[in-house]
Parts: sequence; C-alpha cells; structure tokens
Amino acid sequence: MVEDKFQDIRNTNRSCFHCPGQPCTSEHLQILVRTVPIKQGHKLRIVWPVTPEIRHYKEGPCRYLGHLIGHEGEGSLFYVLKTFGWATGLSAGEAEWTLEFSFFKVVIDLTDAGHEHMQDIIGLLFKYIDLLKQSGIRKWIFDELSAVCETKFHYQDKIPPIDYAVNIASNMQVM
Repeated sequence: MVEDKFQDIRNTNRSCFHCPGQPCTSEHLQILVRTVPIKQGHKLRIVWPVTPEIRHYKEGPCRYLGHLIGHEGEGSLFYVLKTFGWATGLSAGEAEWTLEFSFFKVVIDLTDAGHEHMQDIIGLLFKYIDLLKQSGIRKWIFDELSAVCETKFHYQDKIPPIDYAVNIASNMQVM
C-alpha cells in the first residue's frame, strides 16, 4: 500500500537540515531566569547543552547520569535536599534534542525553604556531579540500566499501528 501511494515521489538525495556548532554561546550560559508561578509551589530547572544521547545510544551517558542524579536513596542529592527540607521531588535526564545537540535537564520541586536556598541547591548539584565524576563509571549500574531498558523494550505495550508508523517516519533521519 505504501509503495502504491508513494512510488511517484522521486528521491532528490537531499540531506537533513543541520545546525552545526553549539546551541549556546557563553553569554547564553549561567543565566538565572525567574518567573512568577501560576500554580502553587516552586520548581528549579537547571539545563545545559550536551552531545545527544542518540549518538551514544550504546553507552547511554545521559540515561546513566540522569539515573544517578535522580536517585532518591540514602546518600543521593535528593536525600540531602529532602533532609534539609528544601525539596519534595527531583528528576533528571535528556530533554529536547537534534542530531547535533540536546539538553540535559534537572528539575527540582522546591519547598518554600528550598526556594530561599536556590544557590545552595545549585552548588550541591554540581558538587554531586563532581563526586560522580571522581567515582567513575560503575559497570554494575550500567549493566542494571541496560537490563531495565532491554526488559522495557521486550515487554512494552502494543501501540496503534498509525502511532508506530509516525514514530518510525519521524526517526528515519536518525537511522
């Protein structure tokens, strides 16, 4: 059916649109933007550009880092923030992306006290990242994440065929 509908479309050998270079210059980094929330509560979003994980899908650096930063157990960043009474939630991972770059985002749900200590929280986040750098990659964590991803893939819910086709077509430029 697809061949019948699209056989008259000729291949012009055009390549995908590319935006070479970095998405942010130094003047776009380390900027604090404050907004007035519509809902009750406070959120702290920290975002920085990274090389997209799609280029490193076998290693999964953003997934690995997101897992460790988003961890909620004893000794984690969230555990410390919660102990200080500064946060009620934390998530981390790769956000929007293109073939050339993506953004890594950390979102922390703050308490009123946490809102007063935003600079301290940002400092703790980057100290935690430095600590992770010093400890190096732990193979057992990588293997565990890999196993979870494989299990999710094999046992994912079936999706409607039209959604699957749109997803595949949207990602053809990545293949």
